[in-house]
Amino acid sequence: MIKWILSSVVFILSLAVTGFVGFYAAIFLVGPHSDVLPEILYVPVGLLLLMIIIGVPLWLGRKTFALFKRKEKK
Repeated sequence: MIKWILSSVVFILSLAVTGFVGFYAAIFLVGPHSDVLPEILYVPVGLLLLMIIIGVPLWLGRKTFALFKRKEKK
């Protein structure tokens, strides 16, 4: 039971952090008044940021779950 709760907490906290950082990175890189990147790179960079914002918390949540599952078996 504790592995589910802790992995959910890790997921939610890391999603909050990556979402906060990713939001400002998106505004800076592909925002409406941004001239940092050429217009052709807006969509790939936006998709990459979205994958990072969702992927990192999923990865951390799964790692936490696997860690506590391994400790539970011992």
